[in-house]
Amino acid sequence: MKPIQLEPPPLEVPAEVPEIPRGVYERRYERLEQARIAAGFDVLLIYADREHGANLAWLTGFDPRFEEALWVQGPKSTLLVGNENLGYAPMKLNLEAEVALFTPFSLPGQDWGEPDLIALLRKAGLARGLRVGVLGWKPLPRPEVPFYLVAALQEVCGSEPENANDLLMHPETGLRATLEPEQIRLAEYGSSLTSAAILNWLRGLREGMTEREAAGNLVSYGLELTCHPMVNFGPTIPSGLGSPRNERLVRGEYAQVALGVLGGLTCRAGRLVRRNDPDADGYLELVTNYLEVVRAWYAALRVGVSTGEVFAAAQKAKAETWDLALNPGHLIHLEEWLHSPFAEGSRVALRSGYAIQQDIIPVPRNSVAVINMEDGIVLADGDLRGKLGRLDPALMHRCQLRREWMERLGYALSEDVLPLSNLAGAFFPFLLEGRYVAALE
Repeated sequence: MKPIQLEPPPLEVPAEVPEIPRGVYERRYERLEQARIAAGFDVLLIYADREHGANLAWLTGFDPRFEEALWVQGPKSTLLVGNENLGYAPMKLNLEAEVALFTPFSLPGQDWGEPDLIALLRKAGLARGLRVGVLGWKPLPRPEVPFYLVAALQEVCGSEPENANDLLMHPETGLRATLEPEQIRLAEYGSSLTSAAILNWLRGLREGMTEREAAGNLVSYGLELTCHPMVNFGPTIPSGLGSPRNERLVRGEYAQVALGVLGGLTCRAGRLVRRNDPDADGYLELVTNYLEVVRAWYAALRVGVSTGEVFAAAQKAKAETWDLALNPGHLIHLEEWLHSPFAEGSRVALRSGYAIQQDIIPVPRNSVAVINMEDGIVLADGDLRGKLGRLDPALMHRCQLRREWMERLGYALSEDVLPLSNLAGAFFPFLLEGRYVAALE
């Protein structure tokens, strides 16, 4: 690892948030209908709440605010919402559907009247003998939605509904695993936004400032967050999940930051030092091997290669002094984590249209050193690259500048790899001298 002074590509966050055309939602509906019929379901239900609304948002463009919601798709389409979304949902829906009020989705203390979920489900077309699939957000053996909903479905249909999350979320066959060009535009916008915010955070670090003060540079422009913003300072950071509070930046200690919005998340962690400060905790040795692992991971990515091969490439480059936390990468979508097919021996083949988060988090075995670097990419074969170029030439130009930046840092990329983050592959080893970036030798 060689620290060099190299500025990231001078890329501006696009001026407008990309919109998904209504026709895309209509095609998604038809694809889900085909999947429903092929799976043998008479009816599909999508349950959503504020944190787990990506399935519903992908299908309809609507995600519930403050409340829960339930989409019923079968003989006809019905959306059940609470008091606050009754007026909001029709503004956001991109599909024809009846919008009905189910008041217990509303906040406690509001007027709930005398709700009758059984009657609402029957009005939506559910009846005895129908086979029902329910989508929440985890592929468990049984539905993981609220018990009262499962009980109501049992009463109406005479049998327990089934977990149908794989129809949308399976990493190999799920409809959401592969992004359309229009969805890739939104993912690129999200990564552009979060990476710009992280660079602002880095350049704003000052000794003595608080986590809260540093977080002031994490500008999201109000775009929907996929997770809480994270800023952590300390002599070590056993978990980077903390929200910014009052801990102060101390030279020689560590820092971690992450910001996630629709389609993109950027994270960095490292030591709060200047270039000539003494090394400690085996930090620079860990940085060097970590970047070798990340380089091997990127080099293995291409359409058609198995995720097991990518996993093996990362493992082969990794020293025995640290372990991987969680995974060496996962699929990203409207939410921060769709699924992860990256595992030892996995035969899942990477496909054109996958949006992937480089999420290799090292856990040292005998050190308190803290480092991390997370960015998003999209895999795109020649056909998809052509479609993206026709849809948004500026996007492809930005991706090319990011590829050239990564190559200058020592990465070798397949032509299938489109970096979405303005900081892709950039690790800043000295957080108090953010002009230095690590080049691979």
